[in-house]
Amino acid sequence: MMRRALCIFMAVSMALSCLGPRHYAVENEPDTYINPIFPTGSSPWLIRHGGNYYYTQSMNDHVSIWKASRVADIAKAQERVVYAPENIYHISAPQLHRFDGRWFLYFSSDDGSGSDVRHIYVMENPADDPLDGHFSMLGWVRTGNVKDIHPTTFTHRGSRYLLWSGTDSASPGTVARWSIFIARMMNPWTLDSPSAVISTPEYEWECQWIDEDGTSMSSPVLVNEAPSFLYSRDSTRLLVYYAASETYTSYYCEGLLEALADSDPLDPESWHKHPEPVFSKCERTGVLGPGHLSFFQTGDQIYILYNGKSRFRDMHAVDNRSCRMQPVTWGEDGVPVLGFPVREDSVLLAPSPVD
Repeated sequence: MMRRALCIFMAVSMALSCLGPRHYAVENEPDTYINPIFPTGSSPWLIRHGGNYYYTQSMNDHVSIWKASRVADIAKAQERVVYAPENIYHISAPQLHRFDGRWFLYFSSDDGSGSDVRHIYVMENPADDPLDGHFSMLGWVRTGNVKDIHPTTFTHRGSRYLLWSGTDSASPGTVARWSIFIARMMNPWTLDSPSAVISTPEYEWECQWIDEDGTSMSSPVLVNEAPSFLYSRDSTRLLVYYAASETYTSYYCEGLLEALADSDPLDPESWHKHPEPVFSKCERTGVLGPGHLSFFQTGDQIYILYNGKSRFRDMHAVDNRSCRMQPVTWGEDGVPVLGFPVREDSVLLAPSPVD
């Protein structure tokens, strides 16, 4: 009954979201929220533990965590800086993961040398609450690539894996091609296998680096980035969502890779790429360039988090992105139906407050 009511609520909310601006007083409604959940930023990540939600996003020169008992209160929560190194920038896409009774913080950044490199770093905190204790640096993940960004980790049949975006073609004046990599892990910061490329830009919708108004980088940048892992509803398939095309363009969108759970995740032949994007801009709702997807699940209900923009004139200002969240449904094939990015003023049903 609850699932049916949620589906009806979502359908009505999404349908009405295309009809025009609406404004609601929802401050006292504990079960609803309005996008964006965070007014500025990118690469949103949300995890629930011990009676609270913990949220983080890209902040460029530091990593912060926000803690709240309700999704609607995240933007009003106190920001806690947990990592603020000197002379290190491009700190991107931090993710909090909890396993083995500890917190692990994954992110990418430069190395402080002044050279244009990016590495994946891992930090650890043994406290039950990630805002207690201290995050200690475990090290950087040596992949052999020139640049690596946007790490995420998951376990499958007793083994831990790392997914990330990387490139070996990042020299000025050349075509930079960012691909999705996977490797098995020996421990939270060390690879235990050679890395394998499971997706590289190939379709036209993955290779957009010139925007609608002709704005572009000085040389082509073809992008597959920001991988996100999810099991199919019946756990028979591995799903990897990823962002495609340049992030500053309105064409930024989400693609999907699938592999059978019985296959070898390290074998590129195990993965099938969907030929069309599964989540992209919606002119009716005014959301452009939605991407950098992550998932949050409560019970059988799934929410997606992503960054997007609502005005074309903001497309080329990367810091004008905002972080959004919306519920999605399971399709009959066991894969989430992402639909379209809803407009900013849509009232959406929030996860239940954490007890």
